[in-house]
Amino acid sequence: MIFKNKLFALFLFTLLFLTGCAMISKEEASMRAEAGQLTNVQFYVPSESQNNITIIDIVESQPIGTIDTGEKPTNLVFDSTMRNAYVANQNSGTVGVINTQTLEQEKEIEVGPLPHGLALSKDNQTLYVSTVGDQFVDVINTNEQQVKEKIDLGAQAKSNYLTLSGENLFVTDHENAKVYVIDTTNNEVIHTIDTGDVPRVVRTNEDGSKLYVAASQAKQLEVYDTESFEQISVISTNGNATDVVVTEDESLAVVTEMESNQVEMIDLKTNEVIATLPDLKGAKHISFNRKQTKAYVTLSGTNQVAVIDMEAKEVTETIKVGDSPHGIEIKAMPGIGGSC
Repeated sequence: MIFKNKLFALFLFTLLFLTGCAMISKEEASMRAEAGQLTNVQFYVPSESQNNITIIDIVESQPIGTIDTGEKPTNLVFDSTMRNAYVANQNSGTVGVINTQTLEQEKEIEVGPLPHGLALSKDNQTLYVSTVGDQFVDVINTNEQQVKEKIDLGAQAKSNYLTLSGENLFVTDHENAKVYVIDTTNNEVIHTIDTGDVPRVVRTNEDGSKLYVAASQAKQLEVYDTESFEQISVISTNGNATDVVVTEDESLAVVTEMESNQVEMIDLKTNEVIATLPDLKGAKHISFNRKQTKAYVTLSGTNQVAVIDMEAKEVTETIKVGDSPHGIEIKAMPGIGGSC
């Protein structure tokens, strides 16, 4: 009997060792099952320092779980079903494939050095990855879960953030002050836009007609026509613009300014700063809730996400996440949780 007990204990130890798994409590299992519900409206926030993603319940305004990732996760994107997410594991040189129901990283896809920005095609079939360590954008076939092509941006180019608009992919080059325009039908660079110094996040408006570029060192938000690629306007900021979100009616832009530790709100009718929210350490990335009544900002110099009331134009609370939070993306099924 003693021999059988020892044999079972040895078997159990070996199983746990080989699988790398640890037994979890019923309470934790229940929490994970609840957090993995597809209908939940949540934010996913990668933590660079802790190699995981914090899940925030938007209704309760609190963290409800974590997902282990590769080393130094930065940005992520969801597919349209909300069943899968892809995270850039910068120091691992991989893109992690996340199952949002089991809350596990199921696979890591090897890509170029220092993956950072991600953009997913509308059909969920193609994932574009900017790799800061070289001059390429990696193109992943999500069904095969492997890189099928590399888009060459040119000698000395550096890719940082990217966004899709129709058949065009826009990629910022923070070292050379450019935005590359790629035709995704043939994956070739068709135009180069010269920008202010250190362009970071690039986003389009709701209908895709305008391109917003946060030019950090130039301290400005630049607006371009996505068809002609001509500059429409330049809006001065009081700090180093990092990221930007624009309301659906294009009346307001909210700009994070990481080095300046603040967030600014800009009236897009007058192109004037109408509010400055100071003392937000390392304000990096930003996302609206579904109703755009609140904006959520990762404070990269802390372990917090700041919540901004859009009407009051002030920070109303902070939510604890992992150390050095980087990106932030909303997980919400279409037509569900519209009030969140």
